[in-house]
Amino acid sequence: MDDGDRLAVTLAVVLLVGVTLISRELVGLWPTVAIAYGPVVAAYAVPPVVRRLTLEHQVRRHRRALRRL
Repeated sequence: MDDGDRLAVTLAVVLLVGVTLISRELVGLWPTVAIAYGPVVAAYAVPPVVRRLTLEHQVRRHRRALRRL
């Protein structure tokens, strides 16, 4: 990691903390938490849920096809 990367990370953290503090004062703690953490949680939680729903759909479809035989 060179100096440019370190500077970019530092600025990103400073901006994130500043925006979080300002939004907490403007809209309150829990809306700020929901807005800040919502996309992060969605990025980790949505893919496994989609995979599971797709698998369940395919299993149901396969079972229906087997019953028709």
